[in-house]
Amino acid sequence: MKNNFIKLYDKCFDDIYRYVYFKTGSKWEAEDLVSETFRKAYENFHLLKGEPKPWLMSIARNTVIDFYRRKKDIMPGSDELDNYAYNYPFDEVFERKEELSYLKESLNSLSKDELEIVNLRYFSDLKYKQIGEMLGKTESAIKMKVTRINQKLIEVIKRRYREE
Repeated sequence: MKNNFIKLYDKCFDDIYRYVYFKTGSKWEAEDLVSETFRKAYENFHLLKGEPKPWLMSIARNTVIDFYRRKKDIMPGSDELDNYAYNYPFDEVFERKEELSYLKESLNSLSKDELEIVNLRYFSDLKYKQIGEMLGKTESAIKMKVTRINQKLIEVIKRRYREE
């Protein structure tokens, strides 16, 4: 069991970290939450059935949700908590302010559910089927949703370019 878990850890660590970092926008919080995710996974590794990556991503997703619930209890003005659920740590990746501005604007146009799908698909590199399993939807429903999200992002970016 230990060797199989180490292989899973090595294979999935980067994807889990990117997912959690995208959700928190903080390296410190991401490191803590990823550690907690793998601790939970190790403790329940004997229960794993099916594909390990979606299972691990579900643990990461629930760990982030629990983190924000705990944070809500100690934060004043917690009704604004949804604003903190997605912080875009893209400043390090995009050097050109214009590109960063367009990306932030286009992502801000998405709902929380759409952002979750973008995160799982493009930052965590999950397949449509795996995302569907995590979110309780069919593979074809996720494909359709991703297509619509991409169209929505393209429209926001086109509109922005026309304005300039």
